Amino acid sequence: MKNLQVKHVLFGLLIFFISGSAFAQQNVSAGHTEWDDGIMMFKSDDGNFKTRFDTRMFLNGAYFFENKNELSNGTHLRKARFAMKLELWKTWRAEWDIDIAEGLVEVKDMFFSYNGFTNSHIKAGHFKMPLGLNELMSSRYQTFIERAYPMLAFETDRRAGLEYSKWGHKWNLRSAIYGQTMDTEKNKRKDETGNGAAARLVYAPVRTDNFIIHTGLAAVYQKPDDETGAMDFASEPETKIGDTEILDTGTILNVHHSTKYGLEGAFVYKNLSAQAEYIQTNLRRINGAQDATFQGGYAFLSWILTGESRPWNSIEGEFGQVTPKSNKTGAWEIAARYSHLDLSDDKAGIYGGMANNYTGALNWYVNPNIRLMLNYTYVDHSINATGEGFIGDDDFSVLHVLAMVYF
Repeated sequence: MKNLQVKHVLFGLLIFFISGSAFAQQNVSAGHTEWDDGIMMFKSDDGNFKTRFDTRMFLNGAYFFENKNELSNGTHLRKARFAMKLELWKTWRAEWDIDIAEGLVEVKDMFFSYNGFTNSHIKAGHFKMPLGLNELMSSRYQTFIERAYPMLAFETDRRAGLEYSKWGHKWNLRSAIYGQTMDTEKNKRKDETGNGAAARLVYAPVRTDNFIIHTGLAAVYQKPDDETGAMDFASEPETKIGDTEILDTGTILNVHHSTKYGLEGAFVYKNLSAQAEYIQTNLRRINGAQDATFQGGYAFLSWILTGESRPWNSIEGEFGQVTPKSNKTGAWEIAARYSHLDLSDDKAGIYGGMANNYTGALNWYVNPNIRLMLNYTYVDHSINATGEGFIGDDDFSVLHVLAMVYF
């Protein structure tokens, strides 16, 4: 009897949606297609609806030099993303985003938002929590092949949450409360306790056509993901080839909560830019366990040889895409980055290791949809950098290439 009722309900819903679709087709105006900086946008003529795809294919490879731990050289499908971004009835937004690069479906952005207020929105769903310029910026806009050490180790990443964001011409404020991730590693026999709150404020005291100064700060409060009170922090050497987390605290028990604090700064003067961030993570522990502190940071300098500039977006509080002036010769960029991560705390007896990385980069923005990247990184590890059985104090270099196609 119950199965029969369920079938009736499903049949009724099917008829409802078919009828609604037919009615909508009779009342929605015709549409057209537009291209803007390599992005294809579908728009209804009445302006009520907009849709665009966000498709990314990243192919990368790496070769390691002077590496006594024998990390594997190889190639990798770094990203295989497909997303739809929609504007509904002018005031509503929605996004549906997945990645299948590892052979499994990974949920990325899945949210909807109300944008009917002036310069603000309320967002609900699965999305990145507001911590760190390098973390929040899209992978399509990154200057280097991988994000810097502190973002790999301390990322809050995407969580199921509720966000309020407001912005002006020179500033952006994002605040969120959140739970856990929408993934397959859900707790089955333990309560999900991994909730928290985050806020980020950025301000551009100078914003002209040729000169931008960006400043920002952020804070995140987070509880462990389940009642065991366990957390861990780890990072690869800024390459996903081999996927070896050499810096690794291991499982840290008796954690009541963590707090992360981020400082960020950047400037752009015509085709010259610089960017830097520092993140500190504090663990508040219980049952007599010693509190712990970890930290990391990076700084980089970029020069776009062909004269293009990095645009600043106040709606996101981030930098956007470099668009070549010529689709024949493209845009060329050279950059250098220093990054640091320390996952050891002597007082707490945690020795996750420390590393300093030095990276040089050459980027060719072929056109608004294709980019080729070349990175050379020297990795300087401490004696305690022994994650996944790695032999400590192993300094090596890696040549890293990446081909991006996105539209």
